Amino acid sequence: MKTNRTIIATISIIILIAAVTIVSCQKEPSPVAMEQGNSTLARIRDFKRQLEMVEQNPYCKSVTYMSISDAVWNIEALFNYTYAYSNYTYGQTVCCDTMLYLPVCPNDSVSLSDLYVFNGQLYEAVLELYNAAILNNKQFVILDVEASERIGNLQAIELHTVQGSIKGDQPIPEPPHSWVPFDQAGFWYYGGDMINSFGDPVDAADTLSWVLNAVLVPKAPENHEYVYTNVINKHTDLGENHPNPTTGYPNVDPRYCEFYKTYPTMEDQILITDQMNFYYFGERHLVQNILPNSDINPVPSDHRLFLVIVEEGATDTTIGHHTMAFYGLKNVIVQDSVHKINLE
Repeated sequence: MKTNRTIIATISIIILIAAVTIVSCQKEPSPVAMEQGNSTLARIRDFKRQLEMVEQNPYCKSVTYMSISDAVWNIEALFNYTYAYSNYTYGQTVCCDTMLYLPVCPNDSVSLSDLYVFNGQLYEAVLELYNAAILNNKQFVILDVEASERIGNLQAIELHTVQGSIKGDQPIPEPPHSWVPFDQAGFWYYGGDMINSFGDPVDAADTLSWVLNAVLVPKAPENHEYVYTNVINKHTDLGENHPNPTTGYPNVDPRYCEFYKTYPTMEDQILITDQMNFYYFGERHLVQNILPNSDINPVPSDHRLFLVIVEEGATDTTIGHHTMAFYGLKNVIVQDSVHKINLE
């Protein structure tokens, strides 16, 4: 995973328009969206109340159970509601994973008392990963909790975390059909935080990540915030090589969604403007059409993309990019009802 990255991308002036311009024009969320958001918020708060009851009554003999799927939903939603700042714009990101084990009762469910203990272990595990990430202006971005295999009476729980370096307000592009993000001749190194032709210490992978999130992830209406639940992350591995349907750019080869070179020369490590535009549209196709519609665990139609991370990778014979994309149920809630806490 990449560390110590700064995004200072030199991109078309068009996309550097202040975000406040568009935010002021956004409409109020619909009553249906607000009702869904309030329902989600009530469920999260109810789970928090249940955990607090366990904490306040450690010797209570009554036992409350919930299904494993409900437990996963609850701990993920409560953590992200409390600590995740997914609505910020990030330049550099660091992804870290770990595994914990949740005791399962004979009735194939989880006791609330065990879940209370597990929730504390989860916090400590995520905090350790967060503290290990070396980033400027650091903030926690998102936690994805997934139930894995069962080992006896222990349920393996995968924790996928993202922490990021806050960049600032999200830029607003022109409509994509007549717009390209890179309109100045220049070059970027594929990775490694090398200085680009504009003198900025930013590589192609980080630049693509920043632009994709700026274009594809909407900002919440004014005085509201998006809270994402049922988080799903999808990823590619270096060398999957999905075909890129983007027309034009005849000098770009090979024509994959993600940058990829075998037996690279020094020249191959540099991406020029045409390549950056080509891979922008390729990555966009990848996260909007290929990853969510994969044969294994496809993303439900009610989920929305909210985070894209393009990372560099290398082997003895290849260099290239691989991608992580996060999808979730987008719940809109009034900003005053969110009381975030910095992870520390």
